Amino acid sequence: MPATEATSRQTRSRIVIDINQQGGGRRGGGGRKGGVRRVLAFVALVAVAALAVLVVGSYVWWQGYKKSPAYSLALLVDAARRDDRRTIDELIDSNRVAENFIPQIAGEVYGLEVAPAQAEILRQRVEALAPQIVPGVRDQIRDEIARVVKEAAARTGGQMPFVLLALGVPRVANELKEDGDVANVSFNLNNRPVELTMGRNGTRWKIVAVKNDELAAGIAARVAASLPPLLPSPRRSPVQPPRPASTPRRNPAAATGQNNGGVNQ
Repeated sequence: MPATEATSRQTRSRIVIDINQQGGGRRGGGGRKGGVRRVLAFVALVAVAALAVLVVGSYVWWQGYKKSPAYSLALLVDAARRDDRRTIDELIDSNRVAENFIPQIAGEVYGLEVAPAQAEILRQRVEALAPQIVPGVRDQIRDEIARVVKEAAARTGGQMPFVLLALGVPRVANELKEDGDVANVSFNLNNRPVELTMGRNGTRWKIVAVKNDELAAGIAARVAASLPPLLPSPRRSPVQPPRPASTPRRNPAAATGQNNGGVNQ
């Protein structure tokens, strides 16, 4: 019996497993993996939050940019290259543009060099003729503006996507200044300056005035025949009426001598 009992003790000692040591090793490895997972989760959360802030910020900025003169000008460029006349009409105040364009047309037709005393007469007569001239040149001016804008778009970007077009307008313009409800835009076309004046119209902006010598000359050539003289033609003074061409006067004494000589002969 003593031998059997000793043998069983040896057998039991062989199958004993140190559970505490193995369990502790597993717990240590799991702790390291859990820490890495927590770090990755935190990094992912920060990245998602940053992306969300970027998306929301970009959306808010874009909504504000859509109310700017540059965005309305980009809409006009896009409408011009697509020949979208409805959108063009919404972005160009043809009546105001024509009214503001009349002095340029008059300057091209009648000349810019007028005496200071005649300048006020010219201005008053131009304003008086505006209601008659505006209906005839309104559509022409609108079409010419669309042509100029389309040509400028073709030179700068062609068929670029609208988003890039809208973002590129401030970079193409020489000057884009917003002052309250009025904005002034200037750029070069065919090495000549073009100046646009835009007025706020709700959330959009409309072109209300255009200044361009080439455009004024083209419109003036079309309407010159229908414009009456704005300045009175020079008149001679009634005190000194024109005299006919004078003939050489004969000397009375010489004439008398000749007559006498003829008699004596």
